[in-house]
Amino acid sequence: EKICGAIYFLVQGYEDMNGGVSSSPLSPFFQGIVHSLLRTADREDASESRLRASAYETLNEVIRCSTAETAPIVVILVPLVMQKLNQTLEMPILSMEDREKQNESQALLCGVLQVIIQKLGALDGTKVGILQYSDQLMGLFLRVFGCRSATVHEEAMLAIGALAYVAGAEFAKYMPEFYKFLEMGLQNFEEYQVCATTVGVVGDLCRALDDKILPFCDGIMAQLLKDLSSTELHRSVKPPIFSCFGDIALAICDGFENYLKFVMPMLQGAAEIAAQVTLHDDETEAYTNDLRRGILEAYSGLYQGFKNTKVE
Repeated sequence: EKICGAIYFLVQGYEDMNGGVSSSPLSPFFQGIVHSLLRTADREDASESRLRASAYETLNEVIRCSTAETAPIVVILVPLVMQKLNQTLEMPILSMEDREKQNESQALLCGVLQVIIQKLGALDGTKVGILQYSDQLMGLFLRVFGCRSATVHEEAMLAIGALAYVAGAEFAKYMPEFYKFLEMGLQNFEEYQVCATTVGVVGDLCRALDDKILPFCDGIMAQLLKDLSSTELHRSVKPPIFSCFGDIALAICDGFENYLKFVMPMLQGAAEIAAQVTLHDDETEAYTNDLRRGILEAYSGLYQGFKNTKVE
């Protein structure tokens, strides 16, 4: 576990090289490091001392800080990690310990796939390398949602958001099946981190799909408005919802007009609350600043979305 930590910080030392050059002093060792970390995560004692988590977290950093030279190895990792994720779905669950191991492994593997998707989507010439697996990836992520673990749902949502960003408009074909899980995430008041992550993914979808998100907007907007009105939902989720209104307006432009009569009173009410708050502690100050930022981002999206439209 300590060795994983050493590798983690070692690769961070070369992080600045990954954007400007095609090679790194670590490139000759990349494949060996990746192979060793994967073997470490599969050790029988990997549940002890956070060894499995440390190995995968280090693997994520190794991939994130890699260069274009090692991109072919990262592409090869995709089917391997998908196979490991599929194996967790087939695990026999005979005890609570088995369930915990399954949940941990699924969350970590979804996290690895998210990093791989982001890396290959950002490098020139490697985007196609990840998109060839998009059908299989979505199939796996949708199966993972069936395991009903908040941590796993959060990681799978983040991975889907990354895939949507890379796939762009092509992601539209997955929306009919994915939408029900998106709605479930937005309705998850109890596990509010899942709800917050899902709100962020709605923003990713808007940026990827533009007006192709329109058929799903009635349901999304209805749930976001419910979330804002809820006294059960943790308040930290509400500022990102206002930002999300801006993302939706920017994506569907004048298609947002139907929602203005519901959204504008919410924005005005939130602005009045933010203006009247007494900043008596750091937590209140941070939340109030998040709220103000969310409101301003909502208005920014609205203005840009409607800039070519006359709205009464």
